[in-house]
Amino acid sequence: MQIHIYHCLEGAKKAHGLTVLFDVFRASNTIIASLTNGAEFLLPVGDLEDAYHLKQHHPNHLLLGERNGVPPEGFDGDNSPAKAAAMDLQGKAIILTTSAGSQGIVHATQVDQLLIGSFANAEAIARYIRSRQPEVVSLLAIGLKAAEPAYEDEACARYLQDLLTCNLSDFQDIHTELMSCEGADRLRRLHQTEDLKFCTTLNSHSTIPVFDPDNKRIIELSQFSRF
Repeated sequence: MQIHIYHCLEGAKKAHGLTVLFDVFRASNTIIASLTNGAEFLLPVGDLEDAYHLKQHHPNHLLLGERNGVPPEGFDGDNSPAKAAAMDLQGKAIILTTSAGSQGIVHATQVDQLLIGSFANAEAIARYIRSRQPEVVSLLAIGLKAAEPAYEDEACARYLQDLLTCNLSDFQDIHTELMSCEGADRLRRLHQTEDLKFCTTLNSHSTIPVFDPDNKRIIELSQFSRF
């Protein structure tokens, strides 16, 4: 198994094989929380105007996301895993547009399979990859606004790499760095401390989101018959 770590939007365009995208603060976890809480699927959208257009044509879909950490005007909610976990999402469809995570998803066009990962589902993803034994695994740390590296995404990519190569990582040391990194400070400034707690909890979920390229949506892996 060859394991490559890629970074930011340029990395999304280079990723290939079985790929895991990390946007720890917060899109990965919003997706995990939404599917766990009963959402039928999420439609990742890069462009804000495209998201508004989809909402206009599908008014019953929830429009969630952020720009610069806060939901744009007219959105139904934030890019918040804590709020998604508390919402009634059973059977709901979600349009999701964010500054980084959704950008990476729509630009990762060379991959064989695209999973959404975080510390929350790291062990579940590692078990799945071990069961598949792909020749190539790409770990995509999407970073801040998909343009510059972010500690939380880089650390999660390295953590999964260690799981796959049977190296021992001390998550407590990682957690200490997570809580003092720039991304954590940004969430605190935005009063998103509940999201910070969700995003820095290890192996809290077994949900594995996967991007269905035929239907351009994210669903739970167990519902995807192709794999």
